[in-house]
Amino acid sequence: MVGVCMVTQIEWSDDLLINVDAIDADHKKLFNLMADIFASASHGADAINRAIGALASYTKEHFSREEESMAGAQYPALEAHKYEHEHLVFQLEGLINRLMVSGAEAIDSELAKFLMNWLGGHIMTFDVKYAAYLRETGQHG
Repeated sequence: MVGVCMVTQIEWSDDLLINVDAIDADHKKLFNLMADIFASASHGADAINRAIGALASYTKEHFSREEESMAGAQYPALEAHKYEHEHLVFQLEGLINRLMVSGAEAIDSELAKFLMNWLGGHIMTFDVKYAAYLRETGQHG
């Protein structure tokens, strides 16, 4: 197991921009919250739990805002996207449970890889399609 001293950084990349300002701003905030988990690793269980809670809370807020935007834009793939959001929340809850049990020992490069794939994969697979829909229909989100 990789020790806390070898904490991996999670950083935003402009490669993840979908060019919908409100959604991009939320995505950047989510990356900052993921990075906060790693920053909290050396500050004990309470700090880790606060960082995880902030990520979980903001994730749900973001998904809700995104789904409202999609409904307003009459996005035809809204239901599939909502299902994907539910799956992501399920994965996040599993991660939270693992971190609650393992604590700082679980904050390692494997966690960083999981989080990057968890959010980055969603953005590049699902959110880019919504952004394309907005452009094709002359909407701006």
